[in-house]
Amino acid sequence: MIGRVARYEARFRADGLLPESGYVRTAEGWDYGRAAGMARWGLGARYGTLEETEAAVVRAGRLVHTNYRSWADFSAAYILGRCLHFDEEEFGEWYETAVAGHHALMSDPASPWLTIAWH
Repeated sequence: MIGRVARYEARFRADGLLPESGYVRTAEGWDYGRAAGMARWGLGARYGTLEETEAAVVRAGRLVHTNYRSWADFSAAYILGRCLHFDEEEFGEWYETAVAGHHALMSDPASPWLTIAWH
C-alpha cells in the first residue's frame, strides 16, 4: 500500500495536484466526500429528513476543515482515496476525471474553491 500511495503522490506532483515536495496526509477526504454523497442519496430515497441530511453534510464538512488546510489539500486526499478504491494504478478514467475536476475547480475564477474561503 505504501508503494501505491507513493506512486500516486508522484503522479499528483507531475500533474500539478501537489507541489513539488507535497504529499497527501490522509486519504480520509474520500470518506468525507462519500459521507456527504450518501446523505444526499438517502434524502432522495426518503431514508432521512432534510434536517438529518443537512446535519450529516455539515458534520462531514467540519471534519474536512479539521483535517485539511485548503480546497486543494482536500481535493488531493479525495482523489487519492478514490483512486485507491477504484483505479488500481491504471491512471485511467477514475484518475483522469478526478484530476480534470480538480484543475477546473482550481482555475475557474467563478469556482467555489476560489470564491469561498476555506475557513
